[in-house]
Amino acid sequence: MNAALADIVGRLKTSGAISPDDVLAMRREVYGAPQVAGEYVEALIALDGAVAAGSPEWASFIGDALVDYVVHQEDPQDYVDDAKATWLMGACAGTLRRDGAIQALVRVIEEAVAAPPSLESFVLGKAKAAVIAAGQVSAADVALLRRLVFAGGGEDNVGVSREEADMLFDIDDALGKAGNDEAWPDFFALAVADSLVEVSPFHVESRQDAARDEAWLASRPGLFDFFKHMPHALDVKGVLRDVFNPYADERAEWRDAGAQMDADGAVAAAVTDDEAKWLLGRLGNGGALSLAGAKLVARLKAEEGQMSALLKPLLGGDPAAASAEPVAASGFGHRKAAPVGG
Repeated sequence: MNAALADIVGRLKTSGAISPDDVLAMRREVYGAPQVAGEYVEALIALDGAVAAGSPEWASFIGDALVDYVVHQEDPQDYVDDAKATWLMGACAGTLRRDGAIQALVRVIEEAVAAPPSLESFVLGKAKAAVIAAGQVSAADVALLRRLVFAGGGEDNVGVSREEADMLFDIDDALGKAGNDEAWPDFFALAVADSLVEVSPFHVESRQDAARDEAWLASRPGLFDFFKHMPHALDVKGVLRDVFNPYADERAEWRDAGAQMDADGAVAAAVTDDEAKWLLGRLGNGGALSLAGAKLVARLKAEEGQMSALLKPLLGGDPAAASAEPVAASGFGHRKAAPVGG
């Protein structure tokens, strides 16, 4: 690490606060070279855990540095592989700020095309510990958790995962009676219900598949090659099909994908006995519900999918009956923009 950045970091660790001017000075040093250095990123992460006060500029800067180094700069570009994840988890093993390095980790998950489940589990644990340690769920926490739960790179983009739902329950178990921000119950209900009744139609392409597609595109013949080979291998039927029905293959592909999406959605909408047992266990099997838990029950009452009979005592009467309180439909999970509000 160069002497100028080392001096800034040392001074800030002593003062315990990072001002916007400090961020600007560090940004000049970190981005003064053609590439972000790993030792610089490690120094920023260590600084994040050592200061008592940051700033929005600090959160943006440390996020830029982590994403540039881990996601975009190091091979494989745009993917976080096991080696990158191991390095990142080691560098971030200590105390992290919610408005600093934890936000930066969430950005890594958001911006990576794919990341190992181990990294998402690590980030979930860091976020949960930080929120619980704060003693209540703030509006900023809800925004952070919403970004993390609906981030793109983890868990094969299958919607809100069981692990993510458990994380939200752990937070509510610890802080459900605290003076939480009013957005927390609605977000909690939306995300947990999503884990039970929604499936995402989007799936991340693996790095190997992406490389194969890139090679295929690079090997496609040009116009000159097309005319050069026409006399030797003319597919009359294929030419006529392309002329009169040029999008037949694409329509068939989308039709098949749409049918599969509908089938997956129908399966996901049903809450199974195993899911019901998990939900009842997390809700305390009939104990007093927190406000967030009550919002979740109301949302499930409004769902049209088939509910396990085990939920009948919880939901009351017909498990599929709609509640009196209107509840907006759940949104898809990963690869869809994070829902706004409840």
